[in-house]
Amino acid sequence: MSAGQTGPGRISLGAMPLLALVAAGGLVAVALGDNLAREGRPGGQPLFWAGLVLIYAPVAFRLFGRAAGRSERIGLVLTLALALYTVKVLRSPAEFVRFDELGWWRATNESILTGHLFEPNPLNPATAGFPSLAAITGSLSQLSGLSIFHSGLIVIGLARFILVLTLFLFLERVTGSARGAGVGIVVYACNPSFLYFDVQFGYESLALGVAAVLLLATLRWSRLEHVAIGPDVAGIAALVVLLACGLAVTHHMTSLGMLGFLVLWWLLRWLRQRRGDLAEARFMGPALAVVALGAAFALWFAFVAGGETIAELGGLFSRAFNSIVDLVTGSQGSKRLFAGSGESQPLVARALALASIIPIVAVILAGLRVVWRERVRDSLSLALVVVAVLYPVTLGLRLTEAGSETSQRASEFVFLGVAFLAAVLIGRLPSGGPGRLAGRVRGVAFRGALTAVAVLTFAGAFLLGELQATRQPGSYLVGAEDRSVTPQGVAAAEFAAAHLEPRSRLLADRTNATLLGSYGGMDPIFGRYDGISLPCVLFAPRFEHADERVIHGQSLSFIVVDRRLSRETPLIGYYVESDEPGAFVRKRAVGPRVLEKLRSVPNVSKIYSNGQIVIYDTTELTR
Repeated sequence: MSAGQTGPGRISLGAMPLLALVAAGGLVAVALGDNLAREGRPGGQPLFWAGLVLIYAPVAFRLFGRAAGRSERIGLVLTLALALYTVKVLRSPAEFVRFDELGWWRATNESILTGHLFEPNPLNPATAGFPSLAAITGSLSQLSGLSIFHSGLIVIGLARFILVLTLFLFLERVTGSARGAGVGIVVYACNPSFLYFDVQFGYESLALGVAAVLLLATLRWSRLEHVAIGPDVAGIAALVVLLACGLAVTHHMTSLGMLGFLVLWWLLRWLRQRRGDLAEARFMGPALAVVALGAAFALWFAFVAGGETIAELGGLFSRAFNSIVDLVTGSQGSKRLFAGSGESQPLVARALALASIIPIVAVILAGLRVVWRERVRDSLSLALVVVAVLYPVTLGLRLTEAGSETSQRASEFVFLGVAFLAAVLIGRLPSGGPGRLAGRVRGVAFRGALTAVAVLTFAGAFLLGELQATRQPGSYLVGAEDRSVTPQGVAAAEFAAAHLEPRSRLLADRTNATLLGSYGGMDPIFGRYDGISLPCVLFAPRFEHADERVIHGQSLSFIVVDRRLSRETPLIGYYVESDEPGAFVRKRAVGPRVLEKLRSVPNVSKIYSNGQIVIYDTTELTR
């Protein structure tokens, strides 16, 4: 019996328990590194990266070989998934700090307080159209007595567990190889969104797990020999329809991405179908999932979430398209890669991020060669190949400011095709299996080289997808998402929740608006009024009649001023919103005198200050 195999009825975990302990050591290193970074002490970054390598490299090395059995491989990919999820939790182990996460905290809290879903949300209007995450998290919180934060961690952790396990089973069935499926997961973890973005408390994190299960169920349905009345057929069909409906009400972009892939799969299958089988083809393959998901999404769009979907996706795609047009026509230069408005990554980090692209492109090219030479004509395999080929397109989007977000969100879908090609290739590569000593040494050396390349690709993808400032905690930075959330901001939000009228309208910078709109229960206001950009009320040199008109017209009860904004320009390029005057081109920070101008305005009173953040009451100006 070969290594890694077991007798009937027995399961061998092989080296998985030992590698799980190694991953736990990696998590300790990450936690220590985060603590050092949080305290502003040296050594935090090397410890963080060493921890990531300890988690990823040993699992990848084992999965590249032939010795591990199927059960061990499943255990290893789940160990990798949950360990990397814990890395994100360790980044902020006490509370949600990201913009999207706080928007969903607000939606969940509103559903608990009011007993109703679909409540308007000024932080993230899309939550009113896709309330699945808020409903599940709120239900768990009420049933268990856990906080929204801890309930959210459990829900997203389970979604990550389901996603990775289901993708393993899917790749295993498509390629016929547990080894290939394990390697596919190792490669899929190299997508830039995997480590942080896809496990934040947001609806896309939940939807990816649902989409993966739908894909696996559709594969099972497509492999039925014929449609016949019976419990097995009815059960699979019901599961496909149920999952399609669940995905449609959870997240718009994942639903559309999944629908596009299923339509591609169905078209390729239909083109290859023999004429005598056309009647059967109407029911078999991905046709059922296409109809179910298409109908569910169309109905949900028409009667519930059309406005939210158009507002979010329309703006996202239009900004990306306009940026591409501006880049092609020369009216706007390309984006400065690996940099926010106020930071630039070191040369080594830039080189590693760029180098990480090369192995992915190599996998795609080599995979295409194998598919061509072996005349792979299976419709599902061809659809996955088409998805993988979209990878270079997503890289091109990163050359534009607005297109970067689209590229980031597309990576979790594109890398499914890349993972498939990697799984196809791995069966044709040597490994350190049984044999002569020299052959085994060469195999181990080759696996070591593959692991080194995989580690560099994984690290480079993280550098590509996450700003340097937000990878670890640290001291306060202006306009830096996670790094802008501090105890002072949370304290101001807690004051508002305890002493101010709920859902009062206020104006604040992005970070304080998010905190006061979530933990504080207020309604931050964004956009324009009467042709005036609302951020101008905060950052204009003087308080004038136009500002008073905005306050009155928008019924603003409070204005929040953070004195720390005068320290530096915002890292993400803007203080309040991306279309404010001076966004992305501001060279100097707003002056401290500008932030103090409300002190001398009649009928405006200061009601709270913690040394850095001041809340002004402007209700007298609204009368």
